[in-house]
Amino acid sequence: MRVPPPSLPTPRASDARGPGPHGAGGPDLRTTVAQLTNDSLGALDDATWGVYAPAIARWELLTGRPVPAATQRGQHGKPVLAPPFVEWLMGLPDRWVTDPVLDLPRTGALRVLGNGVVPAQAAAALRLLLCHHH
Repeated sequence: MRVPPPSLPTPRASDARGPGPHGAGGPDLRTTVAQLTNDSLGALDDATWGVYAPAIARWELLTGRPVPAATQRGQHGKPVLAPPFVEWLMGLPDRWVTDPVLDLPRTGALRVLGNGVVPAQAAAALRLLLCHHH
């Protein structure tokens, strides 16, 4: 069974003013974000990811999984987009679509992923929709 990734605290309007005191329930969002330094993130790989290295490192931390290679060797030897990377970007469990048992070709896996839903975005959309009905 997959353990869900850690999530950040729920934002509040006061979070826009920087780190500050919080209640007994644990750190609030602004304190948590202020404590996110390069030392507490995943490994920064500036050589591979350039300006995206901090975002990649944070997503590694949040998903609990290291970033897979973004490309793989294509049929003609040139680099092509790797389905495991897309799966990771979407926050899906490892091998959700790319499991060898499914026997999906690369293009089929990318088609499935491209027609899929990013679970975190879907959950956020549902929360927003349900808030209007309460």
